[in-house]
Amino acid sequence: MTENNANGASQNGKAKSEIVSQIARIVRKHGLTYDDWRYVSKRVRQKCELRPAKKPKKLPKVLNADDFRRFYKIVDQADDVQHSLMLRLLFYTGVRVSELCNMQIAEVDLENCKIRINQGKGSKDRYVLFGKTFATALRTHIAAHPKNRWLFQTRRNTKYSTRRVQQIVKDFAEKAGVKATPHTFRHQAITWLTRNSGLADAELQLITGHARRETLAIYQNIALDGDLEEKYQDAMKKADL
Repeated sequence: MTENNANGASQNGKAKSEIVSQIARIVRKHGLTYDDWRYVSKRVRQKCELRPAKKPKKLPKVLNADDFRRFYKIVDQADDVQHSLMLRLLFYTGVRVSELCNMQIAEVDLENCKIRINQGKGSKDRYVLFGKTFATALRTHIAAHPKNRWLFQTRRNTKYSTRRVQQIVKDFAEKAGVKATPHTFRHQAITWLTRNSGLADAELQLITGHARRETLAIYQNIALDGDLEEKYQDAMKKADL
């Protein structure tokens, strides 16, 4: 920051501080309650036509086809079955990392290739899908850990922390020479399905848990439409992981 910019920021800060003091005196003078202040501040924003600056929308970063496959090749070379399953499920389901960590074995429906996500972002429940070809590997993993509560557990029999999954992805990404976080694979999944599945936006919202069409999603998530599942399965076969 240049000296002029620093001085400008300092003066701006002092001006704001003085304005706050003036408003505080007015609030005290008129004995405004919390609700009174909320009403007044809202009306002031309306009269002055004050609106928050729009944040620039950035396109999500995804891996190209070569980097994507190289990442999973490195994962497989590590010969850690649980890590391999975990990181593939990130892509297959497009879940957020916290949702992955909270997956419970009791919520996995191997027959219908679904997993119930309890209290995802926005405290919403939903179902996510995984490929039929992946079900066999997941079934073997679950059978090998009959006492586990969580789908993926540490050696201390606790669920993985989001930070630990982030570290696992970072380590594999560095070895593969790519830049990726757990959220990269959520973007990757949604991009792949958009390009290859023929799913409508509303159908993608059901699977990925995006915020819009909440009312419709609540009812449709109870039993995912058969046609939707078929489109999903066809798309995921093409990934060939």
